[in-house]
Amino acid sequence: MQTVLAQGEPLGRGRAVARALEQVLVGTRTGRPTPAAPRSGLAPAVETLLAGLGLPGPADPGPRDLRLDPLRSDLDRRREILLHRLTVCEVPYAESVATTGAGGTETLGTRWRLHWTPASAAMLTVAGTRGVTPAQAAEGALRARLTDRPTPREIIDGLTAAASCALPALAETRLAQLATVLPTSATLPDLLDALALVDRLTAGHFPGYAPAGGETSAPASAVPAGRPGLAAAGEVLTTAAVRQLEGVGGSDDPQDARALVELVRRADRLGGVRLAYTLAELAERGSPLVRGAAGAVRVLLGQEPAEVLGGRAASWVDGATGPKTRQALGRALVGLLTAAEGLFDSAPQALEPLLERVASLPDDAFLDRLPALRGGFDTLSPAARDRLLALVEESLGTRLAPLGEQAGPAVIAGWVRADLAARAALARRGLLPPAAADIPAVAPPATASERPPTRLPAATAATAATAATATISATAATVTTTTTTPLALAPAERWRLLLGRPGDGGLTGRGARLATALDELYGTGHGEGSGPGLDSRGGRGSREAPYPGVREWAEELESLFGPGVREEVLAAAVAQGRTDVLETIDPAAVRPSVELLRTVLDHAGGLPEARVARLRPLVRRLVDELNRELATRLRPALTGIAVPRPSRRPGGGLDLDRTIRANLATARPGPDGGTLIVPERPVFRTRARQANDWRLILVVDVSGSMEASTVWAALTASILAGVPSLSTHFVAFSTEVLDLTARVDDPLSLLLEVRVGGGTSIASGLRYARELVTVPSRTLIAVVSDFEEGGPIGGLLAQTRALVDSGVHLLGCAALDDTGTARYSKAVAGQLVAAGMPVAALSPLELARWVGEKVR
Repeated sequence: MQTVLAQGEPLGRGRAVARALEQVLVGTRTGRPTPAAPRSGLAPAVETLLAGLGLPGPADPGPRDLRLDPLRSDLDRRREILLHRLTVCEVPYAESVATTGAGGTETLGTRWRLHWTPASAAMLTVAGTRGVTPAQAAEGALRARLTDRPTPREIIDGLTAAASCALPALAETRLAQLATVLPTSATLPDLLDALALVDRLTAGHFPGYAPAGGETSAPASAVPAGRPGLAAAGEVLTTAAVRQLEGVGGSDDPQDARALVELVRRADRLGGVRLAYTLAELAERGSPLVRGAAGAVRVLLGQEPAEVLGGRAASWVDGATGPKTRQALGRALVGLLTAAEGLFDSAPQALEPLLERVASLPDDAFLDRLPALRGGFDTLSPAARDRLLALVEESLGTRLAPLGEQAGPAVIAGWVRADLAARAALARRGLLPPAAADIPAVAPPATASERPPTRLPAATAATAATAATATISATAATVTTTTTTPLALAPAERWRLLLGRPGDGGLTGRGARLATALDELYGTGHGEGSGPGLDSRGGRGSREAPYPGVREWAEELESLFGPGVREEVLAAAVAQGRTDVLETIDPAAVRPSVELLRTVLDHAGGLPEARVARLRPLVRRLVDELNRELATRLRPALTGIAVPRPSRRPGGGLDLDRTIRANLATARPGPDGGTLIVPERPVFRTRARQANDWRLILVVDVSGSMEASTVWAALTASILAGVPSLSTHFVAFSTEVLDLTARVDDPLSLLLEVRVGGGTSIASGLRYARELVTVPSRTLIAVVSDFEEGGPIGGLLAQTRALVDSGVHLLGCAALDDTGTARYSKAVAGQLVAAGMPVAALSPLELARWVGEKVR
């Protein structure tokens, strides 16, 4: 019938015919026993409950949308518990609809979409094998998921499900696991999720969750909020999370900055010197993003004055003289503003040094830093940037004291008197040119106690204001021509540019062009105040039409910022997903960097082969330049491990020096008057590979959080593969393992083959590495990972102990980049150290030194 009616089409009318056949040939009705037949088990119990609670059932299948408020209504509480229990039993009946409160907060009410289908009745029969009531069936299903070695995520999900289903005994079991397993194996995100769950349990957000010993039918208001054990679990998890803080030092993810603030908010209640010390270390030695976030958090906690943080932010601006430092400036501002968005509002002292530095920079220096500053402040929502701009303009107005309409006539008159008196004093000391000094002397203004209140008429005040403005302008012009070159961009204009808020006619000429060029990359932003159809404050710098194409935009960037900053802006555009910019980047002019290479490789996988072929010259140059630069630093660390060793066996070249020293006993005068040595014991040079054969296995984590380390590992492996005495293997793993040893000699081919993403299973990578070991005492295994193991930690520890017991030289690299600052799970790393694997945050040079020391 499908062949005839749909004519082989799988889409269009083919789907309509399939739906019709499903109704006609299959149908939705099922057989059922007669009404007089006795029934037992889970299905009749659920049908009775559904009818009593007024929910869709066999008689009224629905579908129906339902909004529940379980913390206020006892009926809604019982409905909520039943729906959660059916969901745990995998009965296709209730589908939860996500809800979000104002400002992204959690809502206490829930929404569900209910529909009774034949599949619901069928799955109730299957779930009935675990119990004859919904509570028994749900507890049976959840207890079947209990294991001896649960992962942190399994524990968190299990406790959430047990509390949602009002199963107190099972919840207590999961709570005990939460307090014992997570502190030693969970990552920082898991610990924060667990702390949030403990807070919800403490606040009573789970209706029906009562103390162990029986199920309660009391309303949610009668459920005790402060449960025994929850407070202790919260303290244990908070302490573990503080220990994990050191592991985020190398992070470049804004989510870690938000997690830092959330954790500190909890941990500060416990006090402790360890937290203060850790924050100080992160603010001093972390990645740029973490340094900014930690500095902001220290100000919020009162551990550091706001003006100190402001001075540090100003030093970031001063030091942003090159591509790397400009990138660090942008990331540091992202961390600072992500961690404390309203810091400048609540602590204006932190803004003052930055305000002064932006205003005092020469135009060229400011334009060099402008894209980095704009990228840092772009982390704020448009509304937040508008508020910050208002604060900046208010501060600038206070400092510069402009003649504004808000000032009254008496104030303007006072300004005029003070200005004329100051000019006269400068003229008497010869500090003004004669032309500017021909001004009648004016008595200094009287103090407030000496002069009566003066109220000038409006016309007099306007005349005074006009004269004062002309005088100030003439003085400024005269002094400027004799001292410094005027700035083309005023401080207010600069802040409008770096905040991306051009305003109503606030920027014209070159300023409008700069705003338009940067808006092409950053747009209007995200969050509060963003969206299409806004006024000119969210527009493109008073320019209506966008650029015709990427080439025109690139030419405009070069004319405004110069070729160096142009390449930085284009690289930032590529990082934000602008694949059309890739072909505009000049391979010969671009500055090689791991960040750009990583971004190009990320996008190359989703492009057609024709466009990938055009990108190969760019990728080739980036890889070659980075490889050459890295090899220059690594070769000295590898010196000596490939030196030939002396041997009495013929095969290599003759070692003349050693042969002469070994045969000095045979020296005698020669016929020509010289000395003749008979080489009775010749010494030869052996090949290094024959005399010093070591195997190096790089086990590299290619999960989603390891992009930068994957690039560095591939470059390092290609250099180590060129050492004759080393047999280098490259094993990539996420949840699967891929041996790329055949491509280790060509870093470009290796990087194009690696696909970053997926979960983390370090145990699988080590299990495969064990199969490559032939001589354990001459095998080096370096594991490059963030050690956020996705599976049970017991399997990873077992593989580690097996390798250590066999005599293999193990090393865990928590990071592999130029900085050597890592983001990793300190709890898992600590257990690996206890199992015999040293763990350290290393740069490629330090890894090469470790290899050289072991081989030598």
